[in-house]
Amino acid sequence: MSRQLAPAALVVAAALADAAGRSDLAFYALLAAVPIIAVAALAAYGDVVAVEGPAPASVSLQALLWGIGLVLVTASAAVRAPAFDAVAPTVGGTTLTACLAIVGLQGAVAVARELKAK
Repeated sequence: MSRQLAPAALVVAAALADAAGRSDLAFYALLAAVPIIAVAALAAYGDVVAVEGPAPASVSLQALLWGIGLVLVTASAAVRAPAFDAVAPTVGGTTLTACLAIVGLQGAVAVARELKAK
């Protein structure tokens, strides 16, 4: 659960900076999020392959969501790079919104897994 907090915080910070009109701060937050989300995606994939037999659905779903999140964060940062001092393109806002949705889904899956374990 704790390895999800840093990427989620960076994505939320990017969304808040984007909403405040600071596309430069949003770009830096997304740029910092790319390697952190890549590490989380690799760790989640490691959880999938470390299980003997078929992995639980929640573990597989977390790995899938991290992979999708990595693609979206990378795309959002890449789109914002050329327009560094200007307003971010529409695609940047759309991918950032999708990233926020992925973060929400990951939180729901993590909470469900913790509740099921208890």
